Amino acid sequence: MDATTERLLAAAREIFEEEGFRGATTRKIAARAGVNEVTLFRHFANKEELIGAAIERGHREAVERLAAHPLPAAPRDLEAELRPYLRLVLRAFSASGRGVRTALAEWEHLPAFHAWLMGPSEAVLAEIERYLRAAAGSGLLRPGADPAAVTHLLVAALFSHGLLPAMMPERFEGGAEASFERCVDVVLDAIRPDRDRRSDQ
Repeated sequence: MDATTERLLAAAREIFEEEGFRGATTRKIAARAGVNEVTLFRHFANKEELIGAAIERGHREAVERLAAHPLPAAPRDLEAELRPYLRLVLRAFSASGRGVRTALAEWEHLPAFHAWLMGPSEAVLAEIERYLRAAAGSGLLRPGADPAAVTHLLVAALFSHGLLPAMMPERFEGGAEASFERCVDVVLDAIRPDRDRRSDQ
């Protein structure tokens, strides 16, 4: 990929995150990339193709980053394995919070981009559920703890802590990461196999 294409993709993603699909005009994208519109149209047929390529690239890079740090195939310790993975996802999600908020606002208008917009979230859901199902099979979850439901609880916590602190910081005592850790504490405490025994003591 040549340097001009790289600059156009980076500019398209930045302006899309800042102004949404309608606000991300080819004129603004070209100016941000340091080229003229004629050059932009030599590389991409239209704005939809350019922004789609920028979103797809962001999705691919996010999925590759997460895939580089997978949860183990054979779980041994939820605390030592799952919590660091969740921290990694939260930091990545928080770093892209502006783009995620824009994408959600544009959701209805970008049906062709849905797979790209949802790709990283789908990858996280699949990875956590795969791990929890394996953990349940290894006796690391209490009987009755549903891996799918636990996955949804953890992803909901990731979502809220990745998006909402910028809008309502007062709701996250001690900051987003500290608040998220407390949520993980609650979930892990609820699914540990010794939970019932500890609650009877």
